[in-house]
Amino acid sequence: MYTGQESSSSMNYYVPYVPPQDTETPSKKCTTVLPARRAIRILSRRYALTATWYKYLEIGINVGPSSYVEIAIGDNRGNELILSLETWKGFYEQRWDIQNRLHKDVRDRPISVGPLTVRISESPVSDTKLIYLESSNVRLAMTESTFFIMFNLDRCINLMFDRLNRMVDKVDTKFTQFSNMASTNPRNVSNAIRASDCFDENHIIDCELLALFFSKLQI
Repeated sequence: MYTGQESSSSMNYYVPYVPPQDTETPSKKCTTVLPARRAIRILSRRYALTATWYKYLEIGINVGPSSYVEIAIGDNRGNELILSLETWKGFYEQRWDIQNRLHKDVRDRPISVGPLTVRISESPVSDTKLIYLESSNVRLAMTESTFFIMFNLDRCINLMFDRLNRMVDKVDTKFTQFSNMASTNPRNVSNAIRASDCFDENHIIDCELLALFFSKLQI
């Protein structure tokens, strides 16, 4: 894990937000900003964006019948913005424009990066300007220093994405095998998987799938 220092972590705020009714469904490879949810990710890497870990940047494989790599910007209140690599890259390319707007007091026009909207506004509790990141039902705010700590990790995110994307097919294969065993042994899922020939206790994909996903399916 990596940590980032910020002069005042207390200046990162959670802003209540009332979501609309529409939601989107993820495809094989995450191509948008998805609604907030508690995803089960394996092989993930989480980077602290503040000294207190109040905000973080995470990348991992979202586990399911059709797994995919996703990037999440979140906080310790359980709020997450889920980004595709394409949206992340577009967001990264807009970083200097966002900084210029902070310094030039240009706050009336939001910046759109695919389904992600970026706004600049005054903090509700101080005279500091904050950067607001919004999707259809999630809104996160961060200071300028946190914003650039996040984008200092751009190369790390790109490297991790390439690494994880090569593992998605293997994750899907294991997920299917373990799902079949879970359906025939619903009362003893963990033991059934561990005893099977397809489970490799020395492979991280097997171990994390079992510990983080299938062990929670016990009846």
